[in-house]
Amino acid sequence: MAGTKIAVLGGGNGGHMAAADMKLKGHEVRLYEMPAFKHNLEEVFRTRTIEVSGTIKEKVVLDMVTDDIEAAIDGACYILIVTPAFAHEGYAKLLKGKVKKDQVITIFPGAFAALVFRNVFGEADCPVIADVNNLPYDTRISAPGEISLFGRNKVNIAFLPASAADGLIEEMRRDLFPFEKVYQDVLECGLSIVNPALHSGPCLFSISSIERPDVSFYLYEHGFTPSAAKLDIALDNERKAIGQKLGYTLTPIEDFSGLKEGYAWQELYQATHGSIALTPICGPNDINNRYLTEDAPYGLVPWSAIGKQVGVATPHHRRGGEHLQYHP
Repeated sequence: MAGTKIAVLGGGNGGHMAAADMKLKGHEVRLYEMPAFKHNLEEVFRTRTIEVSGTIKEKVVLDMVTDDIEAAIDGACYILIVTPAFAHEGYAKLLKGKVKKDQVITIFPGAFAALVFRNVFGEADCPVIADVNNLPYDTRISAPGEISLFGRNKVNIAFLPASAADGLIEEMRRDLFPFEKVYQDVLECGLSIVNPALHSGPCLFSISSIERPDVSFYLYEHGFTPSAAKLDIALDNERKAIGQKLGYTLTPIEDFSGLKEGYAWQELYQATHGSIALTPICGPNDINNRYLTEDAPYGLVPWSAIGKQVGVATPHHRRGGEHLQYHP
């Protein structure tokens, strides 16, 4: 319902857009960023304002922008964690002992985050946690306090415990996003994260361009080559085989792109390289970008580990994950 208290944790691209979007829905919105990264949001802390351009044009004034986690989540119905997967454990430890059982933690994208939070919180103190399989927005910060929205993505959701879905899903569709599928469980959602099987092929084949200081690299414009599309299909087929062994029918690329099952590389190429919502997005322009530090170690690597456990070979995952993991 309008006027619901929502805490958005994370001050990056997705966090900016989620905070603005929730405010535009009529909710009371608090945006939180960790003190160590507060300097990246000086303008937003000062004005509480986010200006949205692109597919919508709005100037949004948030109710609170803070680096005080207890103030951010106090009385919030939903706690939205909108960060890369490598931040999930840190947020779980930050929130432990502070979240009430009637609050709902929702994580974008999940990437097995619900299992991480349950492990940190312990079963007795763990509230309902929802994992989402993608960020609902194609968006980038364009300047301090300004965010560009290129498009919106269809997203699916899973709950821990899975039984919480029946009592929450319609309310969350109304309050937050028009979630489409409700997965059987958070393991199915973790295997359905979109980006590892979409970004890894183009990134692997484009490392030399990503690292060039004289090139402004655009992944979907420059990196999404026919060979990259073919590698992405190989990765997608391997994770589908894992899902089949576990009793899941995984269609995350189809859900994201609108393609039919059994899609060819030419169709994937057209759906991504030709997407007006994706091709204007600049980056990555260095190997510390989350397309490399998140998608391989928190996508390809756990998928491959699950494949090993259930007896499904994942040669493309192993090689792609080994090449794309960066250890500074």
